[in-house]
Amino acid sequence: RMNKYIQTTIYFILLLLISCTAQKKFDSPAAKVEAYESRARTYQALADAQRLSPPYSTSRLRGATGIHNPRMRMTYLSEAKRYRAMAAQAKKETIEGKTNKLE
Repeated sequence: RMNKYIQTTIYFILLLLISCTAQKKFDSPAAKVEAYESRARTYQALADAQRLSPPYSTSRLRGATGIHNPRMRMTYLSEAKRYRAMAAQAKKETIEGKTNKLE
């Protein structure tokens, strides 16, 4: 029970640290797109790790949970989706900005 509490606390701390950098100022639109795509890949990898881990670890402690947590997986998936949408929006703005400069 305490292990689950510690694990959840660590997840939320990591989520907080990652999300605090979401409002970062970027040097160029391309850097912004790359940063958003990178964050989307990171959250997708975290969601995949949740999906692929067994619900119980194979340690000596019977019943000790692994990193399997369906609620965290859904959180990671929604964050990955959000960052993908932000990257798509930034790409669209970059393309529109380039076409406006050409006109």
